[in-house]
Amino acid sequence: MPADPLRIIEPRRKERRSAAARLLKRFGPKVRRAALFVAFLAFACLLVPRDPAFEVMTLREGYPAKRDLIAPFQFYLLKDKAQLRHEQNLAARAVPPIYSADEASSRGTGEMLDSLRALDLAPGGRGYSRVEQLGLSPEAVRVLSGPDGKRVILLARRISDEAYQAGILPDFESARGGTDAAVIALQKSGMRIERAWSTVVDPAILRDRAWAEGQRAFPSRPEATQALQELLDVAVRPNLRYEASASERVRAEARAAVNPYDGVVRKDEKIIGSHELANSDHIRKLESLRAWQSRVHPENDWREGITTVLGRVILLAFLVLGFVGYLKLHHQEVYRETPQLLLLVILTALVMGVGWIVVNQLRGYEMLIPITILSLTAALLYGSALAFAATFTASLLTGVVFGLGLPFLTGSALAGIAAIASATGVRRRRDFYRPMLVVAVAYMVAIGAMGLVDGARWDVLLRRSLWGVVAGFGSVLIVTILLPLLEGLFTVTTDITLLELADLNRPILRRLMLEAPGTYHHSLVVGSLGEAAAAAIGGNPLLARVGAYYHDIGKIDKAEYYVENQSSARSRHEKLSPTMSCLIIESHVREGAEIASKEKLPRAIIDAILQHHGTTLMSFFYQKALTQDREAEERDFRYPGPKPRSKETAVLMLADAVEAAARSLTEPTPSRIRGVVTRILDARVKDGQLDDSSITFEDLAKIREGFIPILTALFHARVHYPGSPANEERRRPADLGVLHPEKSRLKIDHS
Repeated sequence: MPADPLRIIEPRRKERRSAAARLLKRFGPKVRRAALFVAFLAFACLLVPRDPAFEVMTLREGYPAKRDLIAPFQFYLLKDKAQLRHEQNLAARAVPPIYSADEASSRGTGEMLDSLRALDLAPGGRGYSRVEQLGLSPEAVRVLSGPDGKRVILLARRISDEAYQAGILPDFESARGGTDAAVIALQKSGMRIERAWSTVVDPAILRDRAWAEGQRAFPSRPEATQALQELLDVAVRPNLRYEASASERVRAEARAAVNPYDGVVRKDEKIIGSHELANSDHIRKLESLRAWQSRVHPENDWREGITTVLGRVILLAFLVLGFVGYLKLHHQEVYRETPQLLLLVILTALVMGVGWIVVNQLRGYEMLIPITILSLTAALLYGSALAFAATFTASLLTGVVFGLGLPFLTGSALAGIAAIASATGVRRRRDFYRPMLVVAVAYMVAIGAMGLVDGARWDVLLRRSLWGVVAGFGSVLIVTILLPLLEGLFTVTTDITLLELADLNRPILRRLMLEAPGTYHHSLVVGSLGEAAAAAIGGNPLLARVGAYYHDIGKIDKAEYYVENQSSARSRHEKLSPTMSCLIIESHVREGAEIASKEKLPRAIIDAILQHHGTTLMSFFYQKALTQDREAEERDFRYPGPKPRSKETAVLMLADAVEAAARSLTEPTPSRIRGVVTRILDARVKDGQLDDSSITFEDLAKIREGFIPILTALFHARVHYPGSPANEERRRPADLGVLHPEKSRLKIDHS
């Protein structure tokens, strides 16, 4: 048994808004659009180069110069970057490394050796155990505890004092290998003293010196020399510590002191001639001129930079406002929705951000700026017309910001048009292979053609064409990765997603088929009508068809209250008041939207569910209410809306109405079907249901001609054979007012 409708349906309440809420609703979108506009202009200003006027001309190696470039003043020629880095590295290596001496090491060694010399080291003496604790070999312990022990310790003290005075490094070879300087800088008591590398020692050198001293002191006793070495090994520690920060600071000063110039260019000297192929020397002279311009005339550089930026900002604002005006006139559904505008802003900013990297790091490869990412994404999300306008605008914006000329605009336009054309018919993930190949070829052809116009060398032309192929494949690959993310974040729907939703085996559609079979069949017919009409007026036929499949899913839970699902001749609305029946019929819109949200259906489908009845009047129940209460208000028997806001939802509303009307005809001849369709379309226009959509009278004529063939094929009059229950067929329409109150109102409205 169905649930009690009184417990399911809550009375509709009048919408109340405060003055602040109404003001926010009125000015909120305008404020958001203005904020996007200002933010985009600010971002573009950050990308504008601060180059002086003469730098508008850029030189690319292997390409001819557009005009003569003459030196406006005398300036020095910068060295080649690789040569300058080499000289700076040599200057840094010539700086002596800085070390500081640790006095504690020498004191500790001296105190240790002095204490050993003062002790009795003979076996059994007080110092013998101390010698054993040093970790020396047994032979060395015997020497130190013997008659020559004191002499060995005294010699070790003298050698260690001399070594500490000179300085002991942890590793001489590694320290010497890090510099080309002939000396080492020792920092003591705030003073820096330079010494030759030959004067400092490390543990290995100290061992060799100990062996030589031991041989001279004990020529016939090598074990004493060995003991001297071992004693110095355990007693002496390096006392020189490398000062990394001080050394690097001095080396940085040495690098900065290297002269960056190796020539001079006189005033009025020709840097490069018109149509002369640019080489590395020409480019080096131009870079030197840029460097000196700011040093010689910084005030001019500042003024010219501000003027350049201001002029470009004005052009950018004009272009953006023009594109926004185009959206307002031809794509109101995008213009009204701030998330859609934000998506276009982000895509354009992404293109310009990559353009900044290309222009500054890959000079001469401007064709690699990924305009096609914007073109392909916009084509898949919004259609070819908007994608073309967005591509054209983004190309102009990028050209204005970075001072790029006609070759870039032409090449990017060709690649963008190819991307838009190849996006047509992309309905499955595997269909992206075609755009990938087309865009890659378009890039290669555009780069090759522009290179031939500029007279580039063949090796340069081939290299850049190959990069164009890589850019084509990469841009399409990025779009395939970003598309699902963009659909979820910005509530837009592509044909790929719609095709997946068109699968009639989806659980919610199978549930509609099993629990509300009449509604399911009605939805399929409306889908065919909507698809044909949307195609006729340039809408999205797939969106119209898929929206029709789901537009009545709100009837599932109370299917028996709708006549197409009733198997008995008795209507459940007979015992209900008109107001309650109205609330039940109306609820399928709200409940359908809730089901769609739970099923995670796209926003476009939810809009189709909410808008497919607009604010139309449920005439049957209104007339019934008037017979009971003459003061019944018409607005209480209207759907809550909103009215259709797109071509597809407007087509869905009309298809839903004409299907019900055609089904109710006793003898659905082509002329009667045409008359019913015409009356319903005229009534919807007169009721203002299409005011918020972009449907024109020309579109209505095309929609009517798209509906009639399908309805005629579905509901054509059949021949009555002898014995056929013709009278029963004629009696059915008289019962429609009871069995199908929602759709019988169409006869009441238009007959």
